[in-house]
Amino acid sequence: MVDAAVSFAIEKLHEFVSKQVNIRIGVKDGIEWLKDELGYLLISVRAAEAHQDKDHIRRWTDSVKDVANQAVIILERFSAQQEQHAADEQGGVLECMRRLICICKKEANLYDIGKDIESLKEKIIVIKSRRDEYHINDIIIATPRVQKRRRTLLRAASFDHEKDVVGFEVDYQTLLAQLDNQDSSLGFISIHGMGGLGKSTLASKLYHSSELSHFKSRAWVCVSEDYDNKLVLRKIINCFKGDDRDLLSKMEEVELLGHLRKILLEGDHYLVVIDDIWDVDFWKKIKSAFPDKKNGSRVIITTRNKLVAEGVEDTCFIHELSFLSKDESWKLFCKRAKPTPNLEMLGKEMVDKCGGLPLAIVILSGLLLQKKTYQFWSNVKDQLWRKLKGESSEIQELLNLSYDDLSFNMRQCFLYLARYPEDHTIQVSKLKLLWIAEEFVEKRDGEYMEDVAEDYVNELINRNMIQIELQTVDGQVLVFKIHDLVRDLVIEKAREQKILGIFDPSQQHPDPIHLLQGQARHAIYNGIGEYLKLLGPNSDDLNLRSLAVTSEIDKIKVEEVKLMYTRFHYLKVLDLTSVHGSEGIPEAVGDLVLLKFLGLMGGDKRKDIVIPSSIGKLKSLQTLHGLDWPDNEFEFPKEISELKELKHIIFHGNEGNLNIGRDQTKLQTISTCYSQIWLGPCWAKYVLSLTK
Repeated sequence: MVDAAVSFAIEKLHEFVSKQVNIRIGVKDGIEWLKDELGYLLISVRAAEAHQDKDHIRRWTDSVKDVANQAVIILERFSAQQEQHAADEQGGVLECMRRLICICKKEANLYDIGKDIESLKEKIIVIKSRRDEYHINDIIIATPRVQKRRRTLLRAASFDHEKDVVGFEVDYQTLLAQLDNQDSSLGFISIHGMGGLGKSTLASKLYHSSELSHFKSRAWVCVSEDYDNKLVLRKIINCFKGDDRDLLSKMEEVELLGHLRKILLEGDHYLVVIDDIWDVDFWKKIKSAFPDKKNGSRVIITTRNKLVAEGVEDTCFIHELSFLSKDESWKLFCKRAKPTPNLEMLGKEMVDKCGGLPLAIVILSGLLLQKKTYQFWSNVKDQLWRKLKGESSEIQELLNLSYDDLSFNMRQCFLYLARYPEDHTIQVSKLKLLWIAEEFVEKRDGEYMEDVAEDYVNELINRNMIQIELQTVDGQVLVFKIHDLVRDLVIEKAREQKILGIFDPSQQHPDPIHLLQGQARHAIYNGIGEYLKLLGPNSDDLNLRSLAVTSEIDKIKVEEVKLMYTRFHYLKVLDLTSVHGSEGIPEAVGDLVLLKFLGLMGGDKRKDIVIPSSIGKLKSLQTLHGLDWPDNEFEFPKEISELKELKHIIFHGNEGNLNIGRDQTKLQTISTCYSQIWLGPCWAKYVLSLTK
């Protein structure tokens, strides 16, 4: 992700120099120098990212990423100040003095950006010297590239296909019937589900089943993501026939395909398990090697990607593996841990935390088997995720595999889910707009970004990385959740990658603010007052881009309300839809000129919430959201019509005036607003409820 962050900064620096014509030559030259130097460093960064297991290399790449992020923030600040000056300069002759003041402010801002750029130049020089001092380039060249994915590690060694299988009875019988039915055609079975659910374990139980003894010829091969077509084909061939390895090593892919097909045509009816396929293109390349002998041969495929499972064959039987029930989870746990009566309550609490994921339960039971004391089990419960990782790197590696396979944009979107508390149900419609405002969603020619974001949600579902909670009859997902262990991974990686930091004083961390240092986005689970107090008066020094309160808060103090809207001048996302404030929305909200998403807090249902006219200054605003407060009525100012970038106006149901300007052509959604006055037409794409 360092590579992508540096590339993004270079792009922004180039755009800034191209568009900003009224800047000093010295400032322009400094930005050009910064862009070029980041470009040179990018070559080293790309090579270094394969060596993140070395602490000094990781620290070096992090320092490059920090400079790149700071460069983007400096440009955004300057652009925001320019927009503010442009707004202040509007007016007649009486505004002459005000314009003179603006000119002075512009000069001061140019001086400031010049100083900031010089500071970054000094940091770049230090970074380059450290690269040479620690011989980072030499290490990168001399050291073989580290394999990110360890295939053999993840074959669920914790499971024994006879001893540790629990909860697969129905799945086993269903698939056994498919394998042993009377259809003589070559049959295909796909098993898909989240990593750690036991897909390989179930396939192994079927493969070794005495009820399928009539399959005389069998082969099992694990593919994983770092596959090699020829290596996989050689493994399958060796399962059926112990051919000369030297001879096979000399064969090209086409020869191996033909050789395998010949072996299968000459042999008995066969059963093949191809475990852990990530790419449907791989299957398409080797599919021709499996002939249909009309003798009831079968091929089983396991994958964590639903699209791969569906792409095997039109007639393929697709089986989605589910999480274990509470009873099944406890039964699996007790098989190894064998808790005494005084430990059962603690054990059940920890098993529930595993959320029905068999691999986590097996690892947990093995850990607790070491020492059956109340104190030890209690300590494990308090630090479950850390203890599971410490006991076995397998579970973290398994979850990491799915994450590593995502594109850069999707990784950011996935890690952004850290902002939601445990067991929180996530509304897809709102999340998509947040992703867009956070600039995580890539632009595609001819497509709405909202549709691209929808593709991201579907991709995460197909990869079994999130769990559907509610969907429409036609399959559109409305609400989803994430597994607790996946969420723990997300929180850890979001902090590590500086995507998002969480403020949660209930976790009793000795220094909760320390967890937020260097984070571009903050999510407050609770304790708004404590958060604001601990940050101190110089909050803008945090370079905060996004702030969200994500747990319901009954009511906050008047002064805290004002601070939430006014403390951070460079926000792009401010989501206070979980906050109940008694004093409404301050005028100062108009100073947040970079805002793209504004989620409004609610208030007393006895009175209307007035949106101040200063909102007309938010020229970058894309989404105005107040849907979380069905008991409140929001009054819209006429200045809403001045927001040309506005795409979505989303509220629960408001009576009153909503002015839409003729040049607000980007509007897509006007949701549940009952309006009496309209200025100009509405070009809404997704109008959920609309009355003119």
